[in-house]
Amino acid sequence: MRKIVLIVLCIALVGVLPAFSAGSREAAEGAPVTLRFGVNGNTQSIEYFASVKFAETLERVSGGQMRANIFPGGQLGDAAEMVTQITMNELDIYSEPIGGAGISAIIPEMGLLELPYVVTSLDHLKRIMDSQWGQEMLTKLQTENNIRVLGHGLFGVRQTSSNRPLNSVDDFRGLRIRTPNSRGIIDWANAIGARPTPVAFAEVYLALQTGSVDAQENPLPTIESMKFYEVQTHIALTNHVYQDRTLLISDRRWQGLSEQQRGWVSQAAQAFVDETISLTNKMSDELIAYFEGQGLTITRPDAAPFQRAMVPAYERMERELGKPGLITSLARL
Repeated sequence: MRKIVLIVLCIALVGVLPAFSAGSREAAEGAPVTLRFGVNGNTQSIEYFASVKFAETLERVSGGQMRANIFPGGQLGDAAEMVTQITMNELDIYSEPIGGAGISAIIPEMGLLELPYVVTSLDHLKRIMDSQWGQEMLTKLQTENNIRVLGHGLFGVRQTSSNRPLNSVDDFRGLRIRTPNSRGIIDWANAIGARPTPVAFAEVYLALQTGSVDAQENPLPTIESMKFYEVQTHIALTNHVYQDRTLLISDRRWQGLSEQQRGWVSQAAQAFVDETISLTNKMSDELIAYFEGQGLTITRPDAAPFQRAMVPAYERMERELGKPGLITSLARL
């Protein structure tokens, strides 16, 4: 009888063991809990600098009990691939615009946050995410997709670089512009008569250099860190998307941490957020003069025609969602 009980207990344990989180195993073995942090940008990007700040803060506040391994330069895949890895609990942390290509691929409705001229500041984004709609989206991310939001940092305001002058919306007609695989930005390019061409982020420099695309759009710090300005002659301050850098963590990984560990991760996340805001604002203020010094021409097209061109795209998305007036109401929060 005793043998039978032991056998049953062993079988039960075998069934339970796979459910232990990596954090539990690490703690049991006395090793530091290590988080895998995927980074799209290279080692000169604000995203990377902020991830280093996260790792340094995490190790400091935990007294070395927790660490973060950083994988920069898209080593682990593009935005959609890394978001998918989080949903499958294969990657612990990644930062992504909350309406970006990775998240909107799994919840298309969230792509409206990347529709140009909808979000106007980081505070505005927070008001949107605190709204009933925003809370519904966060719940859907967490319960259906294993993604928990740790905080909203800043990526910057997206501008357009090109190999030809862009003085008005008319100059965008026929422009072959690289876009991320983001519906909002693709809709913007189509609305102003350009030819959107999705290209993997790591391949944008080569695409510009070889002329397979004429232009690209990104915040000024990204244009600098990725050296896009080396293969472009003009930058138009189109200010078309105010973009966040939201920190995401696998919810199953989070649930496997102790309350103390979660507190350490939260402190590190705040350090990440603060670093993105500080560096983005500082660099953006300095970069226009830098680009002009590199021989690029800076133009400032009137935003009103761009905004008017987006109205049909707003209405089209609202019809598809069956939520008339949603985009307008969020834009007014």
